[in-house]
Order: sequence, then structure tokens, then C-alpha cells
Amino acid sequence: MKLKKILSALLVSAVLMIPSASAFAESNANAAEVTPFLIGIGDSQASAISLVLSNGVDVATGGVIYDLFIQDASEKDWFKWTNTSSSFRRVAANIGGYSGNGPIRAGFKINYNNGFGETDLYYSDKANTTNTQVLGNIFVPPGATVYLVVDAPNFTTPPSYHLNFAAYTF
Repeated sequence: MKLKKILSALLVSAVLMIPSASAFAESNANAAEVTPFLIGIGDSQASAISLVLSNGVDVATGGVIYDLFIQDASEKDWFKWTNTSSSFRRVAANIGGYSGNGPIRAGFKINYNNGFGETDLYYSDKANTTNTQVLGNIFVPPGATVYLVVDAPNFTTPPSYHLNFAAYTF
């Protein structure tokens, strides 16, 4: 029994002496070498990221959520959702910056996909602020596509944002 205690103590001591990497270790990479993973995706209306709702149906709460950031003053993140139902849908998007971020701007337009063209780009009343921007009560007819855009024309630092998009029946 005494031998078991001694061996256990030695084993524990040996394990404690194994060096491990510090959780606070410094990286040798500088900020210029770090690149985001989503460069070139959703940077134009033509390459907009499709917003796919749960199970392909309208939801009463939640919706689809993205957490992204704007890397410079020329970047825009575009998203799209098409109303594939046979009736009007009401869509809403909450686009919010995080504390300490620079300002963002959120807007939308509707393409009717029926020869009537598309609307102008309309921006939130809180555009170019760090406040959460709400694009709500946007009525989308059957077959139409709503486009959302997020950018930072008054870019100071890369602002992160949280996009929550949902579509509702009446």
C-alpha cells in the first residue's frame, strides 16, 4: 500500500513538471498578416449571401443570424431573401454593432422580379451610428427579393455587427 502511495505521488509530480503552453502566450503574427475568411463573399448585390430561414418556412421569432465585420470603407456585405410563397410576407432585420465599434450603415431594396424593376436603396434612420439599426415592416410581394446591405462609409476601425433576419406571415 505504501508503494502505491509513493508511485502515485511520483506520477503526479512528473505530470506537474511537464511544460505546457501558456494561455496568455504571445503570437509572432502581426495584424498585417491576419486576413478574414470571408473576403469576396457577398461583396456585391450580384453575389449576395442568401438568407435561408429554418426549414425553409417563415418563422415567428428568431430567423437567421450572422455575425460578421466590415474590413474597410469600400467593403459592403449584401444579403438576399426571396419570397417564394404565394402571399405577401413582412420581413424584419436587426443589425447591431457591438460596443466600441465604429459606425455602420444598414439599408435595403426590393427587386420585384416581374419586369417592374427594383426600388432605390433605403437606409436606416440610425445609419452611420453605432446604434442597432432596425429595418422592419418591409412588405415583400410573392416572387420578389429583398436585398440588405451593411457597410461603413465612415470607417475608422473594423466594425463587427450582428444581423438577425426573419420573415413573418400576416
